[in-house]
Amino acid sequence: MKLLLIRHAQSENNVIEDRPDYAQARQPDPPLTAHGHASAQQFAQDADLGGVTHLYTSLMLRAVQTAAPIAARLSLPAHGIERAYEYGGLTTGPAGGFMPVTGGDHAGLSAHCPALIWPARLTGHPWDGGAEAWEESGFHARATHVLNDLRARHPGQDRVALVTHHDFAGALIRAALGWPATDTPPTFHLAHLGTALLDLPADGRVGGLEWLNR
Repeated sequence: MKLLLIRHAQSENNVIEDRPDYAQARQPDPPLTAHGHASAQQFAQDADLGGVTHLYTSLMLRAVQTAAPIAARLSLPAHGIERAYEYGGLTTGPAGGFMPVTGGDHAGLSAHCPALIWPARLTGHPWDGGAEAWEESGFHARATHVLNDLRARHPGQDRVALVTHHDFAGALIRAALGWPATDTPPTFHLAHLGTALLDLPADGRVGGLEWLNR
């Protein structure tokens, strides 16, 4: 299987990261900015997505919104993966004591991406938001689970695309390369709408990174 990681487009939190009131102004599950929406549309139109056979997305709003034009261009459903979210999950952040926040439900997120397929385990329920302790061992375990799940679903020569997030994309890359979890892992910087291509052998052997930020 080839796994194409795609980082979401610019979100409303991204444009206020340097503001002194960021902790108070940030949103737990921010949407894309107008620029992010336009960039996602342009990416879907111009990116080399030839051969992609299956599309998956994180259930964070910014990822679902990014997946929408890609799904439309490819005429593919966008399968939600509840564990493909960004580090920490949905919380109130430092200003709110990092209290858990519930994510969207199928109806709400489908309004942003009509092609969204809801995880069967969550039928009739919203995504819980994935709030978690900030521990690399947990992030690594979650990334390994996502990779193993995709490998099980696609044991052949499928070319799979996953819309995800900066830090979690790095965890996926490290897990695919067989690197162990550490407290200070090497960082793979993935720009907004940057892509990384992983080659994942079906037998569970260590994979390879073919490109980063194409």
